[in-house]
Amino acid sequence: MVEDERYVEQVLSLVEQIPEGRATTYGVLADAVGRGGPRQIGRVMAIYGGPVPWWRVVRADGSLPESHQRSALAHYRDEGTPLKGSFADAASLRVNLLAVLWTP
Repeated sequence: MVEDERYVEQVLSLVEQIPEGRATTYGVLADAVGRGGPRQIGRVMAIYGGPVPWWRVVRADGSLPESHQRSALAHYRDEGTPLKGSFADAASLRVNLLAVLWTP
């Protein structure tokens, strides 16, 4: 159990370090932590990620789960995060990872 708590703390600590207007992927975080994979990072974020800037962690294609898109868009606008896609089709919007990818 202590090991699980340490894993959660490592993940959340990394997410807190992502600067405004930047983003990273679940896979990059998994590589940085050194164990688990993108799904395990996603699980940590789903359960414990509310207090950290969760919108800065995206899928490898720059997208977020549909349930988070509307809330994330407000954060992206506030932070000036570069996006690609069409505002007319919110499902097509993605963070432009080529412009903003953060690696720990």
